[in-house]
Amino acid sequence: MVTTTTTAESALCERSREAEAFLDSRQHTGPEVVSACEGWTAHEVTAHLAAAAAEVTRHLVPYLAGEPVPRTRTFEEREPAYRELGDAELLARLEAEERRMRTVIGQVLAREPDAVVPWTGRRMVVAKFLPHLRNEFAIHRWDLVGDDDISDQLLGQPELTEHAVGVLGQILVRRGRERDPSPECDLHVRLRADGAPDVRLVVESGQAGLHLSESPSDEPYVELDAPARTLVIWGRRPEQRGRFRSYVDQPTLHRLQALLAGY
Repeated sequence: MVTTTTTAESALCERSREAEAFLDSRQHTGPEVVSACEGWTAHEVTAHLAAAAAEVTRHLVPYLAGEPVPRTRTFEEREPAYRELGDAELLARLEAEERRMRTVIGQVLAREPDAVVPWTGRRMVVAKFLPHLRNEFAIHRWDLVGDDDISDQLLGQPELTEHAVGVLGQILVRRGRERDPSPECDLHVRLRADGAPDVRLVVESGQAGLHLSESPSDEPYVELDAPARTLVIWGRRPEQRGRFRSYVDQPTLHRLQALLAGY
């Protein structure tokens, strides 16, 4: 029997631009360089990505075999073994884990395009792991090199913003809620970028999250270019001044920045 591979399935097996860009940046960034991801060096960021890819595979291999999917391990459980590797070995391991993850995702989606698995205490559409890791590689590349043309190209992609808001809309404000200066007060503020739907930051009835909206509104807002907005959603701040402009009062801006602390 001859097995054919569709163009879509072949694309799943290709390394993303974001992963390629991160790996290239690591060739020019020493492992000891302190990144913009608080508390982590370039080596530790790399360990985080390798462990994430391996954790996805750890879930999908038993799923393919019809076996129970294990509990998702925390960062603290899955990353130390990778941090202990020498940097050259770690980089090789990241490439291998990322490649294996794409292969297994492709196998799952070829059999079951709408597959869903348990992940971090919730349900995750398997196809969503691909944009999730693309976001991670793009954001963590910026953590190493900062604002540049490649970061702008990668972080400005609409599908990455859509994934971050649609899948991680509550998770991306979870840590920020711990430092919310007005936790009992409702909040509605928009993050606008030209040519793209607004991202709404909403705190209401004790719940907080991000939402996409294409509806016009007179709600308070801030303006950013698209790549800068992605950074802010993930708890970062663009290096170049002028990319983030506020049209809200000082307490609202302070609260928005506190809530968007990343995770």
